[in-house]
Amino acid sequence: MCSIPRRQKRFIRKLLVSFGMVLPLFLLVPFLVEAHPQLPFHAQYDHSNPPANARLSSGHPPTQVQVWFTEQVDPNFSKLAVFNQQRRDVDLGNSHMAPNDPYSLIISLHPGLPDGAYTVVFHTVSAEDGHEVTSGFSFVVGGAALPTNTSALLSHIQTTDTNVNVWSVTIRWLNYLGLAGLVGSLTFLLLVWRPSAQELKIRLGVPLDEADAQIEVRTLWFSFGCLLILLLGWASFLIYQASTASASAPWQIFGNSAMTTVLLHSRFGVLWLVRLAVLILAYILWFLLYHNKATKDRPLILFWLIFLSGVGMMLTNSLDSHAAANRAAWFLVPADLLHLVSTGFWVGGLFSFVLILPVALRALVPGTGDRTRVFAAIIPRFTVIAMTSVAILALTGILQALVQLNVLPAFLSGNYGQVLSAFLGSSYGQVLTIKSALFAALIGFGAFNALRISSRMQRFAIRMSDEDGAGSFAAGRLQRTFQWTVKSEVLVALCLLLVVGGLTSLTPPAPPSAPVAHGPLIRQGQMADLSYYLAINPGKVGPNTFEIALTEKNGQPVQHTDAVVAYFIMEDMDMGIEVLDFSPIKQRPGSYGATASVLSMSGHWKMELIVRRTGFDDTKATIQCTVGT
Repeated sequence: MCSIPRRQKRFIRKLLVSFGMVLPLFLLVPFLVEAHPQLPFHAQYDHSNPPANARLSSGHPPTQVQVWFTEQVDPNFSKLAVFNQQRRDVDLGNSHMAPNDPYSLIISLHPGLPDGAYTVVFHTVSAEDGHEVTSGFSFVVGGAALPTNTSALLSHIQTTDTNVNVWSVTIRWLNYLGLAGLVGSLTFLLLVWRPSAQELKIRLGVPLDEADAQIEVRTLWFSFGCLLILLLGWASFLIYQASTASASAPWQIFGNSAMTTVLLHSRFGVLWLVRLAVLILAYILWFLLYHNKATKDRPLILFWLIFLSGVGMMLTNSLDSHAAANRAAWFLVPADLLHLVSTGFWVGGLFSFVLILPVALRALVPGTGDRTRVFAAIIPRFTVIAMTSVAILALTGILQALVQLNVLPAFLSGNYGQVLSAFLGSSYGQVLTIKSALFAALIGFGAFNALRISSRMQRFAIRMSDEDGAGSFAAGRLQRTFQWTVKSEVLVALCLLLVVGGLTSLTPPAPPSAPVAHGPLIRQGQMADLSYYLAINPGKVGPNTFEIALTEKNGQPVQHTDAVVAYFIMEDMDMGIEVLDFSPIKQRPGSYGATASVLSMSGHWKMELIVRRTGFDDTKATIQCTVGT
């Protein structure tokens, strides 16, 4: 077996020490979860006045609606609108941010609104990550029926695209592609090729000098291509953000104030300008390298500075990511940056094997064994970087997935069924599963190269035999096998970056069983041949109003019941069973209500709902809810 060179051992020790310094930070995750059990994503509904699904007294309509959101909203592109049952607006059109409260929007209503159901629709653009959310809720004045959803109204008034579309995914893919290529190619040059060339210089002589010069020139032009991709992607991102935030077509933003508003009056604009400045700096450094042809060796410090510029651009990406929108952003943003840098090391290094290294190999004479010796030197070094990157990617990726799917507490408690359900039960989780599968495929290719190709290549490199030496046909076949597997890795990596573009366009799901803060608990579902819609208002410890609407399979309200009963069980403590009888609500067929203080303690409650009808078996449903103070 071949021993690892002393210089490489020192490099491995440095990587392991660095990884060991990062690892303890991730042990803080359970404490972060304890402190912040619910982490919001994008500017979503938090609570409102009137509350969602509230029932106000007849003849006492509100004069304004105020809505609070889970993140700071961009006042230039966020607004409220209020509609009646005929989809006509009943507001004064003066939606604005609440004074001294960047988390809240207010809109005034026409005075003396008649009794009836009203729907509040909000369109928000987060000041944290620039994502938009369009949704709504309803409230009732008097005895009208409460709408069960607002989807029809939303489809009627919504004018913006969702965050998931070909444009969004492609733009994000270009940015990830450019960042990975820039950082990875420079990592390959500085940490893989240069040390290997120094090691082989005496043995290979002049041909290696030519190969070294070719690698440097090709890396220089490859990095220029990555910078062009980043410039194109970043400019397109600005156009996309201004278009979606202002609900305008891309060509319209140049004729209105959307572009300047996004650039000068939003957090996204600040990050965009910072990244543009870093990109310009990288271009300046590149031109200094390009024009420095007089010396045989270009200054390595300039390559390192371009590398750091790439890491700086990755930081702006992390500051505009889902991680930045968390209350634990101080921890999750560095984790996201580590994830991006590790991706660049690994994926960008693969690009170098396919697009840069072949130029160097052409400078080496076939049949001499020099190409085999080059592979034998660079594959182990790249393997060390790739293995370290994989470990960091796995650690940070699992962390972010569990946090963004709101299942980290379930994972830590061993409830893996809930974790699996979260992965498969939402679009975000499903795309995350696809990403994980592609990541596993990359690991498979990498493991094959590290365990099979690398060791055999090193054995060939030290032999002089015509049959199994460095210049043999067998060594050539092994080189071609390695090149084929690396090209396959690159194709999988391109797909992986495309999936990441889609993943970052999606909104992570809200906590599955958490109530809306300061608002009613809403639960709906199926129980045998009936559908139920349950509202518990205000959904906190103490007195609550319980309303349930029962409908049959044909959508008609249930006409006759003998009893509607609910049994409440506190799951965190043995408190016995609380029984609540529902009474029919007058002039509202199929609706039943009750007022009681059965939810007497904060925590997890189980509600057993039973509907009794003559001629039918009892219909039952189990409803879980979490109650706060």
